Amino acid sequence: MNKQVFENKTECCGCGACQAICPKNAIEMVEDEYGFIYPRIDENKCINCNLCKKTCAYMNPRKINEYKRVYVSVSKNDETLKKSASGGVFFELANSIIFDGGVVYGCSMELENDKLMPEHIRVDNQENLKKLQGSKYVQSECGNIYRLVKKDLINARKVLFSGTPCQIEGLKSFLQYKEYENLFLVDIICHGVPSRKMFQDYIKDFETKNNCKVMEFYFRAKDKGWGLFFKVVYEKGGKAEKIIKPSYESSFYQLFLDSSIYRENCYECPYATENRNSDLTIGDFWGINQEYPDININSTKGVSCIIANTIKGINVVEKYGSNLLNMNSEFEKVAKHNHQLNNPSKLPRERKKILSLYKKQGYAILEKEYRKTRFIKNRIKVIRDYFCNK
Repeated sequence: MNKQVFENKTECCGCGACQAICPKNAIEMVEDEYGFIYPRIDENKCINCNLCKKTCAYMNPRKINEYKRVYVSVSKNDETLKKSASGGVFFELANSIIFDGGVVYGCSMELENDKLMPEHIRVDNQENLKKLQGSKYVQSECGNIYRLVKKDLINARKVLFSGTPCQIEGLKSFLQYKEYENLFLVDIICHGVPSRKMFQDYIKDFETKNNCKVMEFYFRAKDKGWGLFFKVVYEKGGKAEKIIKPSYESSFYQLFLDSSIYRENCYECPYATENRNSDLTIGDFWGINQEYPDININSTKGVSCIIANTIKGINVVEKYGSNLLNMNSEFEKVAKHNHQLNNPSKLPRERKKILSLYKKQGYAILEKEYRKTRFIKNRIKVIRDYFCNK
């Protein structure tokens, strides 16, 4: 029998900590039939040290932080707001840390070998920091990046690491939960993660239908204001073009919002709770005008929430948040509109059917099925909501 780090797929988040900790480089992250990544052990290299299992945070859960302070937060810079998914909190904090001589790690959507690749990268300058702005609703690989983080920490560099809660925990477990004063951990309010392969197949289907080459994809474009719009930048006939449309016009985006294409473990996520494992949790402050009808903020440009989970997190906001407009808030007001602060995403009944169709017939057929059913339903919902609001 082949050696396994885990027994069941619900026990693996794909964080890559097991790969990074292996002293013999015997572990590779490989895709399953749906494109989700899981560790595979090369038995010829394995020395049975079991470091992979000892490091796995899913197998060795730790007590996580109780939140300390909550903020409404918005960047004071309009240009930052335009390019950020919500209120620009991450960019402002990260930019200040780089200015202070630190480095930042986060997810970028890189164009490699004609494919858009979500992956964690190391950034030490403002120009490249722009790559980390915006939401990428696809799982990134970051196991190999953990070693770079450790090297920077040992060299006394200030490090801001951002990612999903499971990636945060993966880094912490790789570092053997050693406390570093120069390490600042920022997690996002995560719904769940689809696979990179499915996203790339969706892009390929788009290119085939439109006879073009996609260069950039933005899940949270703000060209039409803060909300759920996507933007595709592509080349066609030697010219650069773009489209900006609401989420339901994209099968991949809407299936993400419907929680239909996440990893198995996402539906049992131990980190979807008010007690977080990072120094700071950031996300959209949805419902800001309901919770604060008299607030003096232009919410059409995007508003963030910050949950400071540790004293260190509070200090980060106070020291590096000079370009942020912050107002004290309450956890309950944020959680009311961000359900993943209370519970994991629910497993939809149709997930199995969707993944089976994708596996057997490919994304193009899944797209056709979406157009036939979901697209019409979502359009009716949008029209109904519009007239109800009017």
